[in-house]
Amino acid sequence: MKHFWAALVVALAGSAQAADVTVDMAHDVSQAAGHAEHVVDQVTDPGASAARGMFQFEPSLLRLAPGDRMVVLNSTGEHTVHSVPALWPADKEEVAIANAPRSEVQFDAPGVYGLRCRRHGQYGMVMLVIVGDGGGVTDISTQVQAMKARPAEKKAFRDLFESYLNGQ
Repeated sequence: MKHFWAALVVALAGSAQAADVTVDMAHDVSQAAGHAEHVVDQVTDPGASAARGMFQFEPSLLRLAPGDRMVVLNSTGEHTVHSVPALWPADKEEVAIANAPRSEVQFDAPGVYGLRCRRHGQYGMVMLVIVGDGGGVTDISTQVQAMKARPAEKKAFRDLFESYLNGQ
């Protein structure tokens, strides 16, 4: 029976690849101890026409309730996840994830949290985590201006925050 299930999984995986099916786990939410767990994947899209769209967090804008956890997948190879000092509260432990196929970060306090891939942030591989009401933050232009980052990275943060403000 064990071999039957293994064969079935292999067959289904093969048929999914043959049909060019993608399983999107980015929006998977599960409950544990009353708090949600939100999955974020780090992806490389070889079909992108430019580096700007090739490297991404999926999703790149994440809304959490206080106490929820973000589960980051695929911080392997060149992909990393690092908190951005200009968009990170001084009293929250910084995030520095590398060479980990799965990592968790819990967000307890409302606020706006910025994260980036150290290698690909220059191409816009950034994400914003909005916890609760965002801590009342209505503008991040001063923080983005103060960041030590390339223009594409700064623009990506501004665009994500604008999407948040517009309810997207």
